[in-house]
Amino acid sequence: MLEHVYHRVPVTALAFYGDHVIVAGEGNLLQAYDIKSGAKLRSLRIFEDQSIHGILLAEDLRCGLAWGGSLLRKLRLDCEDQIDAGPCLQATDWILDAALCDEDGAVAVVTAHNALSIMDLGSAEHSVVDSVIPGSNCILYSAHVTWQAPSQCLVASGTAFGDIIVWSASISKPEKGHFSAQAQTHYTFSAHEGSIFGVRLSTQREARQLGDRYECLLASCSDDRQVKLWDVSDRSAISPHLTELQRDTGFGGKHDDEEYAPPCLARAMGHVSRIWQVRFVHHIAEQVTQIMSFGEDASNITWNIRHGGGDPGLPLALIQNSVQTAHAGKHIWAVESRKPDQILSGGADGAIAMRSTVGNSSAPEQIANLTIGSGDNIRAYSFIQEGLLLAVTESGAVVTCQIDTAGSLSMQPISAAIPSLCNYSVIASMHGAAFIGSTTGAVYAYTRENRGLTLLLELGRKIAFLALSSQTNSEAVHLLVTTVGNTHATLVSFPTGNIASPTAQEPNKQSLTLPDGFVVTSFDISGPTDRTPSFIILGARNGSIAILNASSEGAFVLAKLIPKVHGKDAVTAISCRTCDHNSTHDALLHSTGRDGTYAINALRKTGYEWEVELVHQLELPFGPNVEGMSFRFSGVPMVWGFRGKQFVLYDLSIQREIMTVDCGGAHRIFAFQPSPEGGTLVWTQQSKIFRRRQSGQAHQLLNSGGHGREIKAIAVSPTEPQIIATGAEDTNIKLLSFDAKGGFRCLQTLKKHNTGIQHLQWSSDGQYLFSSGGFEEFYVWRISRLPSEIGVICEGVHPRTAKSDLRVMGFNITSEKPIADRGIEFSILFAYSDSSVQQWSYGSGSWTLIASGDYLTACLTEVFTSAGQRITAATDGHLALWYTSPSGDALTWRSRHGVHRNAILDVATHELQDRSSLIFTAGDDNAIGISRIDELGSIKSLIIPRAHAAAVTGLVIIPGMDNTLSMISVSTDQRLKLWEVSIDATSHGADSIDVKLKRNVSTSVADVSSIEVCKLVDESNAVILAGVGMDVWRISAENML
Repeated sequence: MLEHVYHRVPVTALAFYGDHVIVAGEGNLLQAYDIKSGAKLRSLRIFEDQSIHGILLAEDLRCGLAWGGSLLRKLRLDCEDQIDAGPCLQATDWILDAALCDEDGAVAVVTAHNALSIMDLGSAEHSVVDSVIPGSNCILYSAHVTWQAPSQCLVASGTAFGDIIVWSASISKPEKGHFSAQAQTHYTFSAHEGSIFGVRLSTQREARQLGDRYECLLASCSDDRQVKLWDVSDRSAISPHLTELQRDTGFGGKHDDEEYAPPCLARAMGHVSRIWQVRFVHHIAEQVTQIMSFGEDASNITWNIRHGGGDPGLPLALIQNSVQTAHAGKHIWAVESRKPDQILSGGADGAIAMRSTVGNSSAPEQIANLTIGSGDNIRAYSFIQEGLLLAVTESGAVVTCQIDTAGSLSMQPISAAIPSLCNYSVIASMHGAAFIGSTTGAVYAYTRENRGLTLLLELGRKIAFLALSSQTNSEAVHLLVTTVGNTHATLVSFPTGNIASPTAQEPNKQSLTLPDGFVVTSFDISGPTDRTPSFIILGARNGSIAILNASSEGAFVLAKLIPKVHGKDAVTAISCRTCDHNSTHDALLHSTGRDGTYAINALRKTGYEWEVELVHQLELPFGPNVEGMSFRFSGVPMVWGFRGKQFVLYDLSIQREIMTVDCGGAHRIFAFQPSPEGGTLVWTQQSKIFRRRQSGQAHQLLNSGGHGREIKAIAVSPTEPQIIATGAEDTNIKLLSFDAKGGFRCLQTLKKHNTGIQHLQWSSDGQYLFSSGGFEEFYVWRISRLPSEIGVICEGVHPRTAKSDLRVMGFNITSEKPIADRGIEFSILFAYSDSSVQQWSYGSGSWTLIASGDYLTACLTEVFTSAGQRITAATDGHLALWYTSPSGDALTWRSRHGVHRNAILDVATHELQDRSSLIFTAGDDNAIGISRIDELGSIKSLIIPRAHAAAVTGLVIIPGMDNTLSMISVSTDQRLKLWEVSIDATSHGADSIDVKLKRNVSTSVADVSSIEVCKLVDESNAVILAGVGMDVWRISAENML
């Protein structure tokens, strides 16, 4: 009746299954993914309603184990790479770690009270795993157990109060088959000023890389944001157990005389919040051991271990090597590092990231000092091919700079010093050629083939701007040149075949008249095509864009000026992409600006005139210094620029950063050459030239992630193909598409709210999305469906009052009216956290307050219309009916009806044939209310007490047949329930409603906040529920009664 389709939830366990498959614990499901393609191979349910916290697979891949909470499930593996669930076992406590001894199939399990259990993976005798070393009264937050030999285990345990216990157990197995053990504590010490969230014991080989005297090392991490390294090689040391020592509980105690502590070798502070896990990483080829830490900030840091140079008195130092942020939001919950030179991480965003640990340094390479001899510094440079730069020095000399794969630089002189290039030059380049502008107006051309510098133009004024454009279908290359203080620009065109010798014949030169005050900062040329003749697009320093048409005489004249596309900030890059015949537009004009946005204007040519419509403009997740863009096959660009001290390359097609470089920030000379998986950045910093080259992404995402924070609101567009809008605590709104095989795909990320999202709603035609949050934030987004992407514009911002902390808890679009020349006028009813209600009219960016009123003192949670009535729900558990005063400017509640003993968290309605309606309410009192209201406002309610074991947070209604409905409810008890609701049309009131529970299933989404109905590709109905993740369930046809 309810069929599970797909879910995206935090990844809480990971393991390699051979060389080509990864298995992941996602909620209660074990998912298998192909490493190369990322395709999901198998999904296996391990537990009923318990998330998987760990996975163990034997080296021979014949058996395995998955655990979560206090449950364990044996896994059966066969030669065809199939995984099947075996018997389920019960431990005596919460399981923190487990280790498999491949020699005899014994599994060591450490639980939350520092107990050790041993089980035989091949035995099926017992359903309960008993402890061989009993637990104590100390609470552990982390543990790591390793097999030193088939009869010896070593355990490191981290407590809630900052202590670490290192102990061993000698294991024996009598003939009757039951294990026994003897424990010995080696070290008990206060390690951190915070709870110990991660401990890790090294192998002997990992320890020996730091010196032959080291046999075993211990790495630890804590919420004090420190990573520490300890020497626990001496196993002859004996310490009392923690419970035998007279130690204070809590933090802040001083333990300067740590009698039973191992030597601390190194320590370092990293991350911006708590550190959850730590791992040793051993590079076999390089014979190097590193430490990797994984934090609440969703980043992982790689630390080099060096001799000396650390804190006083410590023999080693932890030096930060690189920081990677493959995950969005918060938390990396799962890590797998057992496979040499590869490491996996799973985040709260549902993504799985795989990265190579070989050569993963993100540190830049210094390739040269600026000085090339006689105090002559390099002043400007640009790429002319991969690894080859054309550079101009301060004296005006021109050189080529060849950078090999190792990062060394060799220079070749091209021209002696040219006085007009002294201390000033402008370079524009393309593959194999470059053009240099000077202070006197001379423009020089250089090509790789002739390896010489030739004079192309002499314009008589200082060159202000140079840019090249060459469309893929064009037979010419175009160079645009502007000079300082001139109201004209020069366009130089020459055949593509002459690019090697642009001065071999007289180039075609045209003078372009610029609009008043138009300082050119970007340039592109389009056409001719079968739909439009050639036209030129220019971007300006003042944020405007100009379109120049080709006249019948071949000259270009101004046809359209688009003001303030990027506000008052410079347009840094533009590109015009023609549309196919099926499109309603002739071309799409893409642009970036120093206002930090990426914009698309749709162009349509009618005769000589251009119709321009802004269809997309959103702030990018970096900036405001957005410097350029390049297109790939998808038709969606990569954009690059600066965020703080970092250079960022961002792929808009996957909504992900694919390259970040610490370069010092935007105010410097740089050159960037993009590639499909990254590119090469060369920049000047502190009188030195550096390079960072990335030929492949730093990590491979096997499962694209989502918000990484709790989703608070969800809305599904009413038009097809459906767009799913989600708003989360990360303040972002994501527009998603969904299919059962590929899962969720992010189409756009909307970054404008400053607080968590409270509510989302679509207009009836799916062209507008409305969102609300704290600080009275309410935005109107206009949505356009473009050939390669979804266009989004923030069209309207609701005016605020002085009450800055006021939340828009809910709103309802009560009417939509087409207005001539104004699009659609919306009537919107608002419910606020201060118990007030307001009715507003909105159209084309303008707002008008129609009426307002106040409830009591309770926070309003919902506002809606039903049976012709305006109704609010509140935290006092009541429904209130509102009417408008005769003057029309005041809203007053006339009656209130108690339904719940606590807050009403969600509302769904269904209209009946007799013009009455049913109001379904989800209560914080664990109950569901079904109220019948007629046109006169009379309400009768039926209450389903204890409908869930916790607060009911979401409800949806699916109409059926013959006065029968399907109601689906969700709760923070992580249960999804299907109810059959029957209505007796011949009677009224609560007695006419009959409710039956038809299905009760668990969901892996924690803190469920909302639920919506959607349609799948096969046209079947489904529900999407959201919270800490998202879950999709198909509703089978027999439920549509």
